[in-house]
Order: sequence, then structure tokens, then C-alpha cells
Amino acid sequence: MASIRKIEGKGGVSYKITVSMGRDAQDKQIRHFKTWKPDKPMTARQMEKEVQRIAYEFEREITLGFQADNRQTFAQYSAYVYGLQEQRGDKPQTLHRVKRQMARINEHIGHMKLADIRPQHLTALYKKLSEPGQNHWRVYAVPAVDFNELRGTDNYNEFAEKCGVYGRLIANLCRGQQITRKNAAIIEKNLGRKDLFKIVGNDAPLSPGTIRDYHSVICAVLAQAVREMILPYNPAERATLPPKSRVRPSESLQPDQVQEMLEALEAEPLDVCTMLTLFITTGCRRGEIMGLRWEKVDFATGQLKIDRCLHYLPDRGIFEGDTKTSNTRYIVLPKETAALLRKYWAWQAERRLAMGDQWQNTGYVFTRADGTAQNPNTANLVINQFCDRHGFPRVHPHTFRHTAASILLSNGIDVLTVSKMLGHADTSTTLDTYGHAIEEAKRKAAECISDTILRKKQA
Repeated sequence: MASIRKIEGKGGVSYKITVSMGRDAQDKQIRHFKTWKPDKPMTARQMEKEVQRIAYEFEREITLGFQADNRQTFAQYSAYVYGLQEQRGDKPQTLHRVKRQMARINEHIGHMKLADIRPQHLTALYKKLSEPGQNHWRVYAVPAVDFNELRGTDNYNEFAEKCGVYGRLIANLCRGQQITRKNAAIIEKNLGRKDLFKIVGNDAPLSPGTIRDYHSVICAVLAQAVREMILPYNPAERATLPPKSRVRPSESLQPDQVQEMLEALEAEPLDVCTMLTLFITTGCRRGEIMGLRWEKVDFATGQLKIDRCLHYLPDRGIFEGDTKTSNTRYIVLPKETAALLRKYWAWQAERRLAMGDQWQNTGYVFTRADGTAQNPNTANLVINQFCDRHGFPRVHPHTFRHTAASILLSNGIDVLTVSKMLGHADTSTTLDTYGHAIEEAKRKAAECISDTILRKKQA
């Protein structure tokens, strides 16, 4: 039977609930405690009735085995759950993302005890994240001064050393491009200035999809607490989420734009030409192209074996891991692409011989000057520089993936084949992402029937 003690103090009225559960092996009485304080004005009778209800629920939870009086905060328990995810071998990039999301979540509910978290607390958090100014990742610093004038006679690397950043970052600033607030703060600190940048994009809210990602992290932490009988139910499952955002059509290039790029690539160095041609013709992810090894290239059959991916994390550097869906797939190359890749292989072999002992034989197709693996982000830089040289709008490596999928689907290639080529876990992902291309294929099919049957009959 739970005992209830009323406590009156300067902070108002509260109640201490005690549940005794016999004695332990040392003959020490086992007691569980809970303090309840009204969160809204109540009459004495209402408080008495409510505390009796809470005492009954508390005793019932203890009897069923729930540690309802557990004093762990969300921040403490989420760190424990993160450790479990590390132990079971979650992918490093997944752990990096979860760690970053947990840090943001803990800013809001990290101080709360697990037993005190209610659905309304999480609903309020999701509402807060939907407000302007919450999207920290879309807030940037843009130059407020002319950095070409500021660096004077220094070259990019010399001035970058004074600023405490990389030379490439200074080159971007000299072109008027935006950088992160963190790098902007480093530059201003090292130069002793506070007027070099202005902040833009600080009114952006988080998207519904991103908020749902945060919700998934919270839900996983609280689900573990339910499994371990720390909580009787998962509050996240009863919280109100923002509506799902519509799946936006993937951004892709038109066939004539791709043709223009292929023509422009003929004037590019062989390594740039080969890299971009592979992006255009295979639909591979960025990390898959940058992590491709020569041993995975079968020149006899003209196929690529895609089973590994190159990643980069700030705290780990460049490393190789599984593909996004941890599957293996084979991609048949167009004859022209296979021939280009063979030509590039011969070019790299000459380069390897020229480097002699300085060459590190990592086996990667695309490497640094000494043969070591490249940061996957290098692909973005190569593509941007190519687009700038030829006057094309800048595109992301994933744009080529979307383009390949859209061209195949709109020309009648079945969804299963395209899904296998892209390495999707199942065809539903392909259907959701490329629905517009599938509709185009249906329209072409209808026109084909019309052209070959109906119009011929009319003629």
C-alpha cells in the first residue's frame, strides 16, 4: 500500500509518495519514492483525489516491475542507448548523424527525467522546431567586405594561414560565396575583426521531414526504456507530429543538357572526363564512384561490381564501408564508357610509373596524386569547377543519379530493373522518388498504342 505525505513549503503544496516492497537480502526495506506537485490550481479535494490516483498508478507500475522512479534524465539515457547502437555495429555515418541529432534534442529535453516526459512535451518540441530560425544548417555567413582586397598581396594559402582556415575556403570567399558560421567566427577571431560577415537564412524553420527524423531518434530512445521496463509506455508514440511533406520530384537534367555536358567533357582532362561520365551513365552514388577499385571493374564483360562505398567524417577522416543498403549489385557499362575507363586505366598506369616509390597502390580508380583515396566531397568540387568552366548551372553528383533513373523509366525500362541498378532496398523507393518519370513512360506507352494501332486504322 502506498503512503502519501503532504509537504507544505514556500514553493506551495507537494506530496511525497512512498511504496514499500518488502526487504532485500540484507534485510533492508525496499522503498520507492515519487514526488508530485500540482501543475495547475486545484482545490484541496481535487488535489487529494488526484494524488490518490497517481499513488495508485505508481504502486501498480512498481508491482509490474517498472522502474517508474528511475532518476535518469533523457540525456543520460540517450547516451546509454547510443552506446548500445555502437555495440551492435551501426554504420559510422548513422552514428555520426544520431549523435548530432541527440545533441540538438538534449538542448530541449535532455534535462528531463525519463519518467516525467509526456506526449505533450514532445509535441511542444516539434512545434518549436517548426518555428523560424530553427534550421541551423541553412544559416550561412556571407562576405560583408571584399576579401580580394582584404588579402592584399598574399596568395590564398598565405592568407588562409593567417585566418586559420584552408586556402580553398579563402578562394570561395574571394568569389563572394557563403561559408559556415563556424568558419566565419574562426576567421574573424584570427583577424581581430567583427565586421567581415553577415548572417543569412536565419529565419528558416526545420522541414517536417527533418523533424520526423528527430522524432525517430527520440522514439528509439524511449522504446529502449520501455523494453527495459523503465517506462510503462512510449510517449513518443502518442505525440503529435507535423504532417508528412509531399515527396518532391527529384531534380534531374534533360537529355539535351546531358548531351551538352558530354560534348563539353571531350575538352576536359581524362580523369575529369572519366569520373563525370561514370556519374552520368551508371546512376551510382557519390561514395560508390569514389570508392570504386580496379579489382571491381571487369573489362571482359564491361561490368562494375558495386559493393563498397567511400565515406568521410570529421572525427574519422576517409574510410571505406558498405553501400547505403549494404547490398551488392552489378552494373553493365555502355560500350563507350567501358572504352573510356580502359583508356583511363592506361593513363593512370603511366602516372603510377612516373611517381615511382611515391605512389601508394590503394587500388582506387580515382585517387590523389600519390595514389591515396580521395575525400568523396572532391567529386562535388570537380563537378562544380567543370560546370563553372563551361557555363552550366552547378549540379550535385546525385543529380546525375536522378537523371539516369528518370531517362530509363521515362523510356519504358521496368521499375525492378532500374531499382536494381540504383541499389534501392526495394522498388517502393524507386516508385516514390521517380513517380513523375513513370507517368511519362505511361504517356509514351499510350501514344505508342495510338500511333501503331488507332491512327493506322483511321488512315
